[in-house]
Amino acid sequence: MRILSATLLASQKKAHRLPYVEAKVYDYEAGIKRLTWTRVYNGTEPDNHHGIAFDGDGDMHRIRADGDNLYYQKQECPFGVPASFPLIFPVSLVNGPALDQWTQIATDCDGPCAIASQEAKVYIFYKTAGNVLWKYYSYDYGQTWDDAQLVAYADVLSLAACWWGISNIVVCFALKSNELNGIVLDTSDQATSQHIKEFHGAATYIFLDTYGIGATFNSFWPCCEIVLAGKESDTPYNHYHLFRTWFSDSYNFGALESFLAYPEGEDFRLEYPDCHLPAGAQSYEKNRIVAVEKFTGTTAYTRPLTCHMVKGTYWSDTTFTEPKPFLDIAPTYGLRLQSTSDYWWLSKPDGVWRAPCYADPPLDLTKDIVSLTQHQDSPLNIRGDRGVIIELNNSKGQYASPGQGSLASLRFRSEIILKLGYKTAAGDEAVEAGTYWIDSWEYSSKHNMSRFILTCLDGWGLMDRWSARYQMRWNKDEVNPKNVWQILYQLLARVGVKLTNTPAKPQSSAINNFYPDFAVNPGTAGDTAIKRLLTFVPDKLVFMGQEAFTKNPLADEESCYSYGIDHVILNGKYKDAVTVSRARAIGRDSGDNRILEEALDWNLLALAIDQLEQEYDPNLQTHIRAQERADAILRTRAQEANTASITVPTNVGQELLDVVEVTAERCGISEEKYRVLAIQTDYDRRQGIYTQRLELCAP
Repeated sequence: MRILSATLLASQKKAHRLPYVEAKVYDYEAGIKRLTWTRVYNGTEPDNHHGIAFDGDGDMHRIRADGDNLYYQKQECPFGVPASFPLIFPVSLVNGPALDQWTQIATDCDGPCAIASQEAKVYIFYKTAGNVLWKYYSYDYGQTWDDAQLVAYADVLSLAACWWGISNIVVCFALKSNELNGIVLDTSDQATSQHIKEFHGAATYIFLDTYGIGATFNSFWPCCEIVLAGKESDTPYNHYHLFRTWFSDSYNFGALESFLAYPEGEDFRLEYPDCHLPAGAQSYEKNRIVAVEKFTGTTAYTRPLTCHMVKGTYWSDTTFTEPKPFLDIAPTYGLRLQSTSDYWWLSKPDGVWRAPCYADPPLDLTKDIVSLTQHQDSPLNIRGDRGVIIELNNSKGQYASPGQGSLASLRFRSEIILKLGYKTAAGDEAVEAGTYWIDSWEYSSKHNMSRFILTCLDGWGLMDRWSARYQMRWNKDEVNPKNVWQILYQLLARVGVKLTNTPAKPQSSAINNFYPDFAVNPGTAGDTAIKRLLTFVPDKLVFMGQEAFTKNPLADEESCYSYGIDHVILNGKYKDAVTVSRARAIGRDSGDNRILEEALDWNLLALAIDQLEQEYDPNLQTHIRAQERADAILRTRAQEANTASITVPTNVGQELLDVVEVTAERCGISEEKYRVLAIQTDYDRRQGIYTQRLELCAP
């Protein structure tokens, strides 16, 4: 149960209560600001390897390869963007950027190139026609230049570079077909060291080829976070992957892990990724990734994808949202991603885009809320009503133009943070009651009345709208084994939800120690995949704002609240029913021997009630896992047989899976424990309604 202040707790138990409901809209994706890109340069340069960086003055430096030539440009920032047609008055008269002006700096470039900058220093790296790596560098913001060989490292296919914070160190990452070299350059004395990670021989992943690399610096660890595209040798077929790894402060590479993959033969390929984390990132900013998805079948296309890390997670967690298309362009050599204090930037040879960094203030809906209905549901409940519907007063037409002006943040899939509370002796008090995402809106209008109605999804709704783009499989082999909790962690990340166990909840042994061979096939909805995964364990899943947690509903859990004495029950229904008396779980061990374990309800069996439910799962390879499954089946069925439904004045602290005590003397119920499996909160300002209907089951 949520923690409530003493005044709020007292107010919700009073006979006469004054509700307080709050809702604010943020243009976020699971707590991370959504970016709105504007193209500020549209040129005619041919596509090829390229890069972008910003110096300490905030000025832009770009490079591009074209045949044997390497070109460079510097653009002072900030700059205005000339007006475009149709004109919107008043028209701003500004000089546009000179992003079509280039200086040839090399005639021996063989494609791969990269650029990085720190204060006045600007370093350019490229592969020469002589098959070595070269450096071209300036110490005065690009006014004068020197050049020299970086290292004699041959057959490089792509390059990336990033500065090590505010130090003298810049790192050039050189990617070959089956090898990655982290070249550490000390700009104070030009000393270099090379640190190689192999993707051949005895490596965990065996590469057949690679298709691009990106890197960014994270000062928290510190480390360079790296994304790369590669083709892996695998059975029964090879895969095209996007991988993540990192380069530590001891100059070692971290474990390689895939987060997007296509099997060879389906005509998809992933190429030219990049990643970027702003220095001094705000709470609504995380590391973003861009990459190119290429389809070579009928109606071939080249399309940029983007995703970001889930809020509150780390690069090593491999928790990235589902990569999705975001610009209607075809960048053969990908996009490079950077940021300044004001903007995110994207670049390719013939184009530059920017998106504002700062998040707008939230849109406060509170004063216009006429009514709302909030449905919270757990997998124990089969009703399936989830989300929130908010009815707003639109009598002045204030919601006539969503997405514009003061309503700029009111867009599809914008986030609504809902708070429930009461007017108390301390003022208006409320606690956060969930995060929801706008799925639709509707206008209702008649004489003397106009309403704007928002229908919003919860976490389950987001997972229902998400489906697998390709087969996702865990524990096919011994590479990167994942238990049930870790698989769930990565599935939820696809919609930006972080799975957490803070504060700690009871967890079963199975959720942390069972490593199933689990596959999610293309087209499978996320909620379907999660429900199937949860059948392996007794633990249940609850969404909590932009996060979720699992909880093993132990029968001996203590009650956190009481209804029927201090907190009145307005009406209630209580039911007991016959249920499964015997649960059987069947599996096979590593020697293909049959495993069978049972859980039995001897009280029902003593009444000659023998209802059997059995389940076969080849993942059950030990008697321990089989017994856990049988116990979980029997316990779930027992919970479903002892149920109640009560309507109460809204308890703003109530959460799913809480254990509560209920007293209804006329029904023979005295301080009996139940578990909360669904909550429906109804608020109607016109009718003075502020109640909850709690669906309960045995604890």
